[in-house]
Amino acid sequence: MKHYWKKLYAGLSWAFYKLLLVVLNLLPMKLYQPLYASPKAYTTRDCHDRWTAIEPHLPQGPGSLLDIGCNLGFFTFKASEKEIMAFGVDADPFYLMTCNAIKTTEKIDHIFFLKGMIDKKYLEQMPSYDTVFNFSVFHHWVKAYGAEEAQEMMRILAGKCNTIFFETGQPDEAGTKWAEKLSFMGDDPKSWIAQFLKEIGFKNVEVIGTFSTGLTAVDRYLYCGKK
Repeated sequence: MKHYWKKLYAGLSWAFYKLLLVVLNLLPMKLYQPLYASPKAYTTRDCHDRWTAIEPHLPQGPGSLLDIGCNLGFFTFKASEKEIMAFGVDADPFYLMTCNAIKTTEKIDHIFFLKGMIDKKYLEQMPSYDTVFNFSVFHHWVKAYGAEEAQEMMRILAGKCNTIFFETGQPDEAGTKWAEKLSFMGDDPKSWIAQFLKEIGFKNVEVIGTFSTGLTAVDRYLYCGKK
């Protein structure tokens, strides 16, 4: 009887998650990322273009990866295709429920989603990973905690990984809530970010592409930093 209830629960969970994905695809609202394995037309950012730039620079062989602010998990799922043990963390329960819906209905292993508000304490206590994705998160740290604290958070994060893929809002993104707060980057954010990544421990830093955000006319630089 116990086995029967377990099977029933598993079946109902799968049906619920499948229904959730169907509803998300039908709703006329924009999502920030595409739904993995169930592409939706209404997305703010395509994400496939960035993944194409990232993939050749990923460390070879199995390893661990953390996707900070994973949103709907597009990059976390794509990393799991490479036999990487992938972890996505986000504070939004809707995003996490959607990620777990995809994981369940697509029967994807070696991928995990964690609920957490990323602050200095979280970074200090979290384990190390081979690779970290930090996409469009740093400027929110600056806005929430201030420039000094946000940069210290990056230093802590740098001590917890060997490779980082990094993208952030920039001071030239006029009209955004964070542009003025990023004025410490000066008139050349591209050089400032590259130099900062080197200062916190990444010896080899390169821009692997520039990509539209859908928020302003300014493209953001995407960096790969390796120790």
